[in-house]
Amino acid sequence: MVQKPTIVILGVGRLGSALACLASGAGYTVAAVTAEHTETVAAFSKMTGFPAYIDNIKAATLGDVIILTVPDRMLPVVLAELVQGNQLRRGQIMLHTSGVMAGEILAPAREFGVAVGSMHPLQSFADIETARQNLSGSAFAIDGDQEAVAAASHLAADLGGRILQVPPQERIVYHAAACIASNYVVALLHIAERLLSRWTTDEQEALQALLPLVTGTLRNIAEQGTAAALTGPIVRGDATTVSQHLKALPVEFLSVYQSLGQATLQLAGDRIHQTQREIITNLLAMDGIQQKEGDGSHVK
Repeated sequence: MVQKPTIVILGVGRLGSALACLASGAGYTVAAVTAEHTETVAAFSKMTGFPAYIDNIKAATLGDVIILTVPDRMLPVVLAELVQGNQLRRGQIMLHTSGVMAGEILAPAREFGVAVGSMHPLQSFADIETARQNLSGSAFAIDGDQEAVAAASHLAADLGGRILQVPPQERIVYHAAACIASNYVVALLHIAERLLSRWTTDEQEALQALLPLVTGTLRNIAEQGTAAALTGPIVRGDATTVSQHLKALPVEFLSVYQSLGQATLQLAGDRIHQTQREIITNLLAMDGIQQKEGDGSHVK
């Protein structure tokens, strides 16, 4: 049996904490973790038993694989600290978990013979516990030097994850897709929540009413794919309902409805009769709602 490399995690926030605990559970030795504040280090070490440090340079000497889970703005800072510390060694692997940046940002570490790369989990982490629950089974976007890609791929597989080898030049597009699938879904649900709360006691009650619809939709997508799971007035070619929606919606939500309606038209493809497609296309045109401007309609 091949011995797994020791891991050091620099920056034990939500993701770093989850990675440390899950990697340990998968048979990796977590040789050190770091945090910015003494209280955080002490609390995490007490909770997990992992050796914890404030000193990134010292911690980095203890691992075969160094994973930087710090915020994006701190990546250059921590990298400069490690390079200037002059303690990195040949054969080590350094990875970061940024979604928008490729592994090449760690290139200065190569002067020590360190292979560099990235492994970004395609997942959202609201807190430490949900991070631990959600990380296993997630896809990881991986790129970098050959040795770094191999190490990241093995770790991702051991965590039960799927591997996405995203070309470095496509990393921003990848991150935009992740943003749409996560952040914008949250924003869309908040819009629906606000609309529905007009007839409920509060937004929380509205959200609870919406969640079965959302989970059912996600289940359909998982089983059938996005195109086959599409329902609603647009895919039915129901221009009358679309028109009624546009007339009834508060003005601040019209542009969102129209933009998503146009994307829905494309997804529906030839399932819509051409005549109905043209009518709906015109309804969703941005200049078709000018008469609503200034009417003062809004959601509480």
